[in-house]
Order: sequence, then structure tokens, then C-alpha cells
Amino acid sequence: MPRESPMFSKLKPTGTSPVEMNPITQYYDIGKHVGSAGPELVWKICDAIRKSDRREASVFIFEKRVADKLHKPKRKETITEILRYGVRQLDRFKHPKLLTLYHPIEESSDTLAFATEPVFGSLANVLGCLEDRLPQNLPSAVREYNFLPIEIKYGLLQLTEGLAFLHYSCKLIHRNVCPQSVIINKRGTWKLAGLEFTEKCNETDPMNAVHCQPFTSKLPKMGQPHLDFTAPEIQNSSTCSPYSDMFSLGLLICAVFNNGRSIIEANLSSSTYNKQLDLLEQTLHDLLDGIPHHLQEPLQSLLKVDPRKRPNAQNFSMIKYFLDSSVHALQYLDVIQMKDTTHKSTFYHGLKGALPNIPRKLWYQHVLPSLKSEIHSPEALAAALQPFLFIIEESTADEYQTLILPMFRSVFGMPKSVQATVTLLENLDIIMKKMSKTDIKSDVLPMMYSAFDSTTPQIQSAALYALAQVAGYLDENAVRKMILPRTKQVFDNHTGTKEDSVIQVQANALICIEKIIDKLEKTDILDEVLPMLNKAKLQDPAILLPVVRIYKHMLGDKRYGLTVNLLATKVMPALIPVVVSPGLKLDQFTSLVELLQEMLDHVSKSQKNKLKLEKLSMSSMDKNSSIRTIEQNTGYPHRPPSLRLESRRTSISMEDVIQQTCNSTSLSPDSNLLRVQAGLPGRRHSDDTIQPPSILVAPSSPEGCLSRGPSTGNLHMRRHSSVNPLDIKMTFATTPKPVTPSNLGVDYFASGRGGRRYSATALYESVGGGMSSAGSSTSLLKQIGSGVQQLFSSK
Repeated sequence: MPRESPMFSKLKPTGTSPVEMNPITQYYDIGKHVGSAGPELVWKICDAIRKSDRREASVFIFEKRVADKLHKPKRKETITEILRYGVRQLDRFKHPKLLTLYHPIEESSDTLAFATEPVFGSLANVLGCLEDRLPQNLPSAVREYNFLPIEIKYGLLQLTEGLAFLHYSCKLIHRNVCPQSVIINKRGTWKLAGLEFTEKCNETDPMNAVHCQPFTSKLPKMGQPHLDFTAPEIQNSSTCSPYSDMFSLGLLICAVFNNGRSIIEANLSSSTYNKQLDLLEQTLHDLLDGIPHHLQEPLQSLLKVDPRKRPNAQNFSMIKYFLDSSVHALQYLDVIQMKDTTHKSTFYHGLKGALPNIPRKLWYQHVLPSLKSEIHSPEALAAALQPFLFIIEESTADEYQTLILPMFRSVFGMPKSVQATVTLLENLDIIMKKMSKTDIKSDVLPMMYSAFDSTTPQIQSAALYALAQVAGYLDENAVRKMILPRTKQVFDNHTGTKEDSVIQVQANALICIEKIIDKLEKTDILDEVLPMLNKAKLQDPAILLPVVRIYKHMLGDKRYGLTVNLLATKVMPALIPVVVSPGLKLDQFTSLVELLQEMLDHVSKSQKNKLKLEKLSMSSMDKNSSIRTIEQNTGYPHRPPSLRLESRRTSISMEDVIQQTCNSTSLSPDSNLLRVQAGLPGRRHSDDTIQPPSILVAPSSPEGCLSRGPSTGNLHMRRHSSVNPLDIKMTFATTPKPVTPSNLGVDYFASGRGGRRYSATALYESVGGGMSSAGSSTSLLKQIGSGVQQLFSSK
């Protein structure tokens, strides 16, 4: 419903206002003056609103006092009757190319008035015709209006087809085709009016001439056709035919491209007219450069002096100039309300492709008003939404808010067909880009929630798709409390069958989840989303791909709660069998395998790090426990700080060797060996052979003292046993000194065993025992050397 604006505000009637007395004011609220039309522009055009339904309209008003200057009452009545006759003819012959009458003529003592479709003004108003002689004081929007080339082409075609209707259907000759008789409605369509001077065609042959009244100065100007647009045969032989209207149409075309001036300017004089007629050919030639190329030759044929050489209206409407799909689309919109639903649907689907070639100004001026009439027609709405949505997408936010939304708002809440609902939901993202958040909450969301409650799978699927498209406009609370539960409900209702519609619903539900997952909490994902993913029919690629994208997205952030345990026990076992599904294409297979590899890497990395931490913890505990055990078993009074115990095995120590050797009294190597064997409890026997302990001893010093301390470096280590050896690494800090045979009792106990050297002298002196004589010392050394040499030689 059009809103009232200042242009529709009521006139403030006074006691002397002639309009107030006309009966038409009972039916219409009359607004401001916007234009004029008719002979000598005697009809004043005002904006109006019909009271019964608030429909926009225009009211034409003739004030009889305009004819008072004729001074003759009879002439005054003649003018009134001519104008009254023209309106009655317009009411009688209804056609889309003629001005549409809303209300027949009403008369009072002072005025004539009738109502029509909303009118912008007459062609004379826009071109400025008669402005120098009859200034109209029109709105600037009318005076400054400039036609687009397509508007001129479309308008001229409208007039041509209007004349064809009069000539062939009504059998009438218009006789006054001029800018004052052409009305431009609010949609920019040119409508033929001014039927005050029509003549009936020849009954035998409509194209033959009939008698008519030529222009004369003896009659009032407003009671005669406009001389500047009159055909030569009318003026010279008082005859007319449909070809006369074609000549007048040619002059009107010249006026359109000549700043509103006809190439015949008679100044209301018959003699001047004839002079101008003689110069017509040259004047036309000078004007042709400003005429569109494909219109030049047809225009020349229209202005032939011989009527029989002119084209008729039907032939002229088929010239190349008019072969324009955009023009024909605009024409069809004018008559689309007469078509059935099938024709409407076919046209609207094609209109979407024609819109890019139609100027934007005409979208809002001409196309949208036609589409508006389909909003309340559920049958045609689905098809009309296609061009509607195209215009919305190409419009600016301001254009949408001011020009489109007022008429489109009712579409959201009204009952619609399944196809219309699906079309609207699937393209909802286009609309929401232009809407405010307030409009989204008040208009869009209720429609989407209502769609969820539908039992039609197509509507439910479209609702899910719409939610996925507009998720960015929704706040977290709406997503969690309203969107997620409804999405899950629809998904659960479509898990039992494998129909294509069901699969599409599931796929759209998962796409919706993919779009809103960033606005969900961890509990929502664990309690709602993951169960949905587990129920999804992964064998179908349409469902698999959104699931893969969701899992991939969840892997990238810990807050989604996708733990290693869930991956290993729930997710991967469900996805792995799909790898061998025959329905997968290469890109789908690749996406799935990449996801599984990423999951496996995630599990592997997490589990490996966990095991490493456990191993380090256990090693630390075992090390501390081993050290305490060895200290307790060996009882070392002064364990070197660098001693590392790697096993619990007990081996021979250096102190044991010295003590047992010093206590021995036998000089026999065998007896010494037996005593050593018997006196070392806990020593391991391997192959009945005594193996030396793994002891690193620094070279002996001349002073013959043993000291414990940090290693001087590079002391090789040797295994005591081939099975789980006990390696006790000991380093004796001594001052490095060359080792010679003079200070060694035994050069090497065992050559080739890691370069280990033993100083018997140092061993003996370290005991500090009571062998002071040289002989005793030598005897002792021999005993140690003999026993130890046999001990190691077995190796």
C-alpha cells in the first residue's frame, strides 16, 4: 500500500475552490498539481489517493472558467463537450497502450474531473512544448527529466501499437497524435490519450480516406487538433485516414529528437503551415543526423506527403529499430496481468536474463511495480522472485531499504507455495546482506523457524541451507538455543531412509553445523554435534564432505573437545571403512585420506609424548632405587662421586684382591689361586675361570699412594662378564707420570684387554702392612704377580 507523502497531501480547499465541489472528491483525496495534457494543455493533472483502498492514482481536472475568455457561451459548451467526449471514448476503448481509466468523468458546475492510473506528466510537459506560450509551473522532476534511449524506443513502440489498436480493432482515426495527447505514467510507460477528435474509419476499407474538419482560425484553438502535428491531406483536402495518424507520429518523433519542437511550426496559421510543408524535406534532412540510424529511413517514409507511401502502424512496429529484447520485456510487463500463471512463470524466468540490459532507473520505475502485483499471487510468486532477487542483489542498501523493502516485506510472512518458499530460503543470503539486524530478527528468523516446522523435506532442506548462509548474522545465544536444537531435530527425523531428499536434508544439516560450529560451546559439540556425525550416512559423498570439513576444523582447536581417545575409538573407526567406498571420486577420496592421516599424526604425536614422559619418570625412579641398593649391598665406606652403578651384580673389588693377597702365606701360584677363589664370596664363576673385575686404575705413582678422585681421562672400560656385566667405573686422580718397568711389579696383567695396567708396587705400598725388609717385599710381590697373572691368563 503506498504511503502518503507530501505529494499526496490533500489540497486545502477553500470556499472558492472549484475542485472541492466536484463529486470525484468523494472517492479520491486530491494532492498537488504535477502536470497537464489535452488540447492547449487544458487538463490539469494532480496526484491522488483512492479512499477505498488507498491506491495511488491521478485526477485530471478541467476548470470551465478557462474557456470563459472565449466570450461565447456556445463555444464554452462546445469545448466542454469535446473534452467530455474524449474521456468517454477513453473509457470505452480500453487497452494497455491507452491511458487506463480508474474513474469515469464527474462534472460540477465549474469542473470536469476523472481519475486514471498514476501519471508522471504528459510528453509535452517533459519536452517543454507550448511552455513559451502556456507556462505550466510544473515540478522540477518533470521539467528536468531526460529520456534514456531505451525509454524513447519503448515509448514510440507503445504509441505505434496503440495506433494499431485504434486503426484495426476500434476502426478509429486518432487525428491528434501530438505530445499533449501522450501521457507518461509513473512507471515510465507512454500511453496514448487525447481521443477528443477521433473519426471513424471508412467502413469499406479502413485505410481509405474519410472527410474531416481542417484547422481553422474561426474555431477556438482548444477545440481543434494541434496544427503543428497535422497531416497535409487533412489541411489541404479535408480528408483523413489511418495514414494521417502515421504522418502525425513522424512529426512527433521529430519533436522528441528536436527538443520538443515539430519540424512544422505553423504558429496557428494555415498559410504558415503550407510554407513549412514545402520545406519539410530539407528540414527533415537537417535533423536526421540526430536520429538513431535504424529509425532514419522509416521516419522519412512516415513523412511522405502522399499518404499511400507511408507505412501502416503494424508494419512500422516491426522495423529493425524496435527489435530489442529489453523493450519487448518492458512491454510484456505492461500486459502481464492479463496472462495466466504458466505464461507469467515463463516470462519471469526469462526476465532475469534481460534485466542486465535494462537501465537501473527502469528497474525501480517500471519492473518493480509489475513484480509488486505478483507478491499476493502464490502461484506466480515463485517465478517473480527470480527477477526480484536479481534486483535486490544489484541494488544498494539504501535502494533496498527505501524502494524494495516496503513492497517486499509482506513476502516473508505471507503463505507461499513450496517452490516460492524454497526459492526464498535458498537466496536468503542475498536479502540479508541488505537488511538490518532488526529486520532480520523481526522478518527473516520467524520465517526460517516456521520452515523447520514444515513436513515437506524440500522446505526443511532449504531452511537448513538458509541457516548455513546467514549464520554469520546470528548471535551465539540464538545459535545455541534455537538453531542447533532445530537442526538436530530435522537431522534425526531423516536418518532412517536413503532417499535423495533425505540425503540432501542431512547434507544441508551438516553444512549448517559447519557454519555455526564456531559459535557453539564444547558441551554442545560433545553432546549434540558428535552424535550427529556418528549417525551420518558417510557412504554418500554429499554427506561425507561436510563431515570431513567439520572434523578437519575441529582438529585445529582443542576447545572443540576432540580428544585423542575419541579419535582412536570413535571417529577413525567410522571413517576408515569409507576409504574403500566405490562412490568416492578422487578429490573426495584424497580429502578423506588426508583427514585420516592428520588424525593419525595427531594421535601418534600425542601418544608418543605421553610414553616418553612416562619412561623418563620411571627411569628416574629406577636410578634412585638402584643407587640406594648398591650402596647397601657393597658397603663402600667412601664411594667415589663419579661411580655409576648400572647393575645389581656383585664383583671383585680392588680391596678384596689386596686383602686376600696379603693374607696368603703360600708361594705356590696354584695355592694362591685357590685361596683367592675361596676367599672371595659372591664372585661369579664363568666357565670355571676367574675373570678380572672391571676396574680402571690409574698409573702408579712413585710415592705408592692410592687416592680417589676425578678421572684424569681416557680410562677404557672393560666388561667383566659376557652376560649382563657389572661395570663399575672408577677413576683415581693421580699425577700423570711415565710408567717404566722399574716401578711396576707386573708390567701388564693382561695385554690386549683394553690397555688396562696394574701397578703391583702401588698395590703393595697402599696396604701399608708390616713387610719392611726387601726380601719380604720381593716375596710378596712375586706371590701377587704369580696369582694375579694366572687369574687373568685364563682369559
